[in-house]
Amino acid sequence: MNTARTGLTKPHDAEKETVISDPADTGQRIQRLRLINALSQAQLSEATAVATGLVSMMEHGRYGLDSESLQRVSDSLGCAPEYLARPGRQPITTRPWLRAYADASKKAVDRYVADTELAVEAVESLRLKRLPELLPTFDDDLNDDHAIEEFATDVRSAAGLQSDDVVGNCIRRAERLGVVVLPMDDELGRHLGLSMRVDGTPVIRASRPHLVQDGLVSPSGDRQRFTVAHELGHLALHATTPPPTTAQQARLVEQQAHRFAGAFLTPAEPLLSDLDRLGGRVTLSTLSSLKEIWGVAIKMLVVRLRQIGLIDDQHARSLYKQISARKWNTSEPVAVSHEKAVWLEQALSRAQHDEHSAADALGLDVRYVRTWLNWDLDTSGHDDLPDGVVPMRRKRHKDASTRQPVRR
Repeated sequence: MNTARTGLTKPHDAEKETVISDPADTGQRIQRLRLINALSQAQLSEATAVATGLVSMMEHGRYGLDSESLQRVSDSLGCAPEYLARPGRQPITTRPWLRAYADASKKAVDRYVADTELAVEAVESLRLKRLPELLPTFDDDLNDDHAIEEFATDVRSAAGLQSDDVVGNCIRRAERLGVVVLPMDDELGRHLGLSMRVDGTPVIRASRPHLVQDGLVSPSGDRQRFTVAHELGHLALHATTPPPTTAQQARLVEQQAHRFAGAFLTPAEPLLSDLDRLGGRVTLSTLSSLKEIWGVAIKMLVVRLRQIGLIDDQHARSLYKQISARKWNTSEPVAVSHEKAVWLEQALSRAQHDEHSAADALGLDVRYVRTWLNWDLDTSGHDDLPDGVVPMRRKRHKDASTRQPVRR
C-alpha cells in the first residue's frame, strides 16, 4: 500500500510524519464528527481524498493519519487538527428509548447520539460546573400505574414543586433535577425529543420550534413541554431498561413514560379541583380553561382524565370527534409559550466563555457550540423574508382562542 498517496500511515510507521498519539482515539473522534455532519464514509472520502475503505480503517483505529491528511480531515469536519489528535476515550452511552426507530431513521438518531456525546465531552473539557443530579430512580413495578403516579409526585418534589403547583417551565425543572437539556434542530419521525445518559450524565434533547409549510409553528409549546416531561420519565423510569426491540415492548415503554408525563404535569387532585371550580363538566370549553392553567394540550387532558377514571372511553371518543370537527388536531386554542434551557449558557458565562471562546478552547467550529445553545424559532424554510420578520399565518378557524399563554 502506498501510504504517501493515501495520506494514511500504519500506527507504528516511524518514517511518516504524524501527530497522532493514539489512532483509536482519533478514529472515534472522526467517526463522531462525521455522524454529526450527516456524512457517509464515501462523502468524507471524497472531501478528504482518502480512499473509502481506508476511512473505515481510520475510524476503527487501524491506521493513523499523517499531518497533511489530518489537516484535510479536520477542515472537512470543522475542527482543529489538535482536537482529532487529543487523547480521549469512548464514552459509556445508553441508547435513546425510541420506538425501535420505527419512524426515525438510524442515521438521524446516530447523529443526535454523537452530538450529545460531543456536548457532554465539551462540558467536561471546559470544566463547567454542573448542577447535582437530584432525579430519583424508579424501583417499583413498571406495570403498576399507581406506583408511577406516586413516583411522579416524588420527582415533582425533587424538582422543588409543591403538590398543587403548576410546572411553570418544564425545561427549567428538568435542569433543576441535574438534567442537561439541549435543542434539536428537527424532529425524529414523530418523535419530538430523545433522552440518554452519557457517562452517567442525563441528557434530554427537545425539538426547538420551527415554521412548517402552512405557516404554523411546530412543535407547539404544549407539545414541547409534554415531550420534555415524557423524556424525563424515560430517564427516571427506565434507568435499567434497554431500548425496546419489539412493537409490544415499545408500546409499554411509551405508555409508562406517557403516564409519568401526565402525572408530572397535571397531578390528579389539583387538576380535579380546578375542574370542579370550573363547573365539573368535561367539555371542550372547560378543557380549554384547564389548558390555560396547566399548559398542556387539550387532547392530552382527555387522555389524562381517562387515566384517572373521570371519563370513560365513550366520553373520550366523543371529545376526540369534537376536537377533529373543530380542526384542533393541528392547531388547538390557547397558546402555550415555548421554553428554552438556560443552564449551559449560564455555565459558560460563569466560566467566562461565550460561544466563540468556548469553541476555540475545544478546537471546534463555533457552529457546534451554537447548536447546543440555539432555542430560537427556526425560519430557515423562509429565507426570503427580511431579518426578524415572521411569515403571516393562515387565517385561523373561528373557534381558535387568542388568550394569553399559560401563566408561568
